Amino acid sequence: MIRRLDKPNFHARRSQQPPSIIKGIMPMADAAQWELTKQRIAFTDKMFRDFMNELTPELWFRMPAEGVTHIAWQVGHITIANYGLGMLRIRGKKAEDASLMPESYSQLFGRGSTPSPDQSVHPSVERMVEIYNKVNDKLIEEMETYTLEQLDEPSLPDHPLFKTKFDTLVFLPYHAMMHLGQMGLLRRLAGNAPLR
Repeated sequence: MIRRLDKPNFHARRSQQPPSIIKGIMPMADAAQWELTKQRIAFTDKMFRDFMNELTPELWFRMPAEGVTHIAWQVGHITIANYGLGMLRIRGKKAEDASLMPESYSQLFGRGSTPSPDQSVHPSVERMVEIYNKVNDKLIEEMETYTLEQLDEPSLPDHPLFKTKFDTLVFLPYHAMMHLGQMGLLRRLAGNAPLR
């Protein structure tokens, strides 16, 4: 079963709530859609890990001449997004989250942050991979505990893109793939051949 989303208001002013960028239809949380969403999240996670494993350390903080981003920021951003959208919005904050997500991640990699080429302000590449793996292992584990009733609840706090908790999880693999594409381009700009 699917439901239509409201048409986005492309004429909304910046000061107003941003229009939804998800157009058309969103699946409702039923058992089949939930299984498909979990598979997509797990598959995207595997692709992300495989990509990170193929990177040489010097590529992580290399920025193009325009200085817009680097791979370390992309990895950190997906880590905090998967935690925030995939766990925090679904079940709220838990005491054990302190050992999962460093406090510095929000400032370094959260929405609206600016990638810094200064490696000294970032965790090491090894630590970033460790944090990514830990967060995403926990996400995959916790998804098995989410119920369809829970996924139909409103996404909290309110978000212009996600009406339900299920909507946030449907978005996760698309968000990761968008950033994986940026990482692939950064890798190619460094003169590397395609991985596949």
